[in-house]
Amino acid sequence: MRAKNLYGVSPFDVELCQEKLDSQREYMRSFSFVNSLGQVKNLLDISMSANFSPKYYAEVSNRVNVFSSFAIDNFQVPVFLTITLNGCFRGALSGDYSKFKPIDYKYLPNEVKYKAKNAVALSISDLVAVLNYQWHLFIMRYSRRFKKIDRSYIRCFEPHKKDGVPHIHALFYVPAYTLDFMKRIYTNIFYAPQNLKTNAITSEQEKNGELNGFQTSINNPSGYVMKYIQKTFINLKETQDFDELSAWYVKHKVRRFLSSRTKVPLWVYRKINFISSMQDFYHLNDLTNDHRALIEWNKKDDYIYINLPFNKEEIIYLNGRLEHYIGGRLMNFYDRLKINNKVDEDASDDIKNFGSTLKQRQILKICDELFKTEKRVKPVSKMRDYELLNYYQSLGGDVNVQHLAYVENLMFDRNLDNFTRYHEKHDLNAPDIDSFVDRFLICNEF
Repeated sequence: MRAKNLYGVSPFDVELCQEKLDSQREYMRSFSFVNSLGQVKNLLDISMSANFSPKYYAEVSNRVNVFSSFAIDNFQVPVFLTITLNGCFRGALSGDYSKFKPIDYKYLPNEVKYKAKNAVALSISDLVAVLNYQWHLFIMRYSRRFKKIDRSYIRCFEPHKKDGVPHIHALFYVPAYTLDFMKRIYTNIFYAPQNLKTNAITSEQEKNGELNGFQTSINNPSGYVMKYIQKTFINLKETQDFDELSAWYVKHKVRRFLSSRTKVPLWVYRKINFISSMQDFYHLNDLTNDHRALIEWNKKDDYIYINLPFNKEEIIYLNGRLEHYIGGRLMNFYDRLKINNKVDEDASDDIKNFGSTLKQRQILKICDELFKTEKRVKPVSKMRDYELLNYYQSLGGDVNVQHLAYVENLMFDRNLDNFTRYHEKHDLNAPDIDSFVDRFLICNEF
C-alpha cells in the first residue's frame, strides 16, 4: 500500500503545486513572437526551467561533465559527501528542543538560532537554511586554508522519504593533498552520527579512512551525483504532472542543483550555445586557458566579446544583438530589441498603438532616421578590448606614429599584444618605426 504524505507532502500540496505549474505553463504559452527565421515561437519554447524543458537536464549533464573533465586536466581527486542533520532537528519541526545539546546550537544561522532559543517550531525551509549555512562555513574554512587553488563542487538537496527532512549530496573535486584537512572540517561541522559511521561502506573504504558521508573511492563520480540530480526532475517525455518528490522542491522553494562557478559564466554560454563551435561548455571554458584567445564579458552591460584568431572566429554580443564572424564573413546574427514599454498617458491612441502596428525593426529604423546624432569618438583608453582591437585594425598607413605606439602600449597592458605581434612597450618619444614598417602598419618614407 502506498504510504501517505511521502516526503512530508500532502495530496493537497501536490495539487496546489500542479496548479502553479499549469498556470505558469499557460502564461508562457500565451506569449508568442516571430524569431529572425520567421518562425512563430512562444516563451514556453525557449524556457530553460527544469519543470518545462527537457533541455535543462542536458545542460546540467554538460555542466557536470565540465567539472569532471577539468578535474582530470588538473589532476584532482573526487570526494563524495553526504550531509545530514542531527536527529534532534526532526523534533524541532514540532517545537521540541529537548534533545538539543550545545553543539546543536553552534552552527545555526541567526534567524534559526533565534527560533531555537525561543522554542519556535522550525520549518523545512529553516532546515534547508541550516544546511546552506553549514555548507558555507565548510567552504570558507577550506578556502581560507587553501587559497588560490582550483576546486569545484556540485551539490543537490534530497528530502527524506518519510518526513521531507532535507540532506545534501555533493561531489567535490580537489587536490589530493587537501583531503586530510577537508575530512577534519567535515567531521567538525557535519557532526551528526549518521555522517560519521562506517556501516554503509565496504571494509576497504573503512581501512582507507572513509566514512558514510565522506567517500573518496567512488567509481564514476559524475554519474553517481547525476543519479541523485536526475531523481529530482519530472520525466517530461512521459508526464507533465508533479509527484510528491518534485512538489517538495516547489513547496519549500528549494533549488534542485547548485554548483561552484565555472571559468565562463552560464549566462554567457546560454547566449551563444546555438553556434556549433560553442555548444561544448568544456571547450568554451578551456578557451580561457589559451593565451591566443580573447574572451570577455560584462553581465551589467549585457556584453560578450570572443576573438579566436587561430580560427579566424569572432563573436560580438551587446544588449541583445549578436554577430558571429568566421574569416570576416557574417555566419550568425540575431537582434533582440529591448523596447521600453512605458507609454505616455497623454499620448494619442494612434501613438499608443504604434508599436502594435509596425514590426520592431521598422520602428528602430524610423527612430534611427528621426534621431540621428553625430557619433562622439570614444577615447581609446576608455574602449573595451574588442573596440580597441577593431580600432587598431582600422588604422591606416598614414597614422601618427606616436598615436600608433600609444595604442599598442594600451594593448600590451591588456595582454592583447598577440594581435600586435610586438611584445614590449614603446618609448612614446622614440617609437620603434622600423618595427611598424616591418609589420606593414606604416609606409616607409624614402
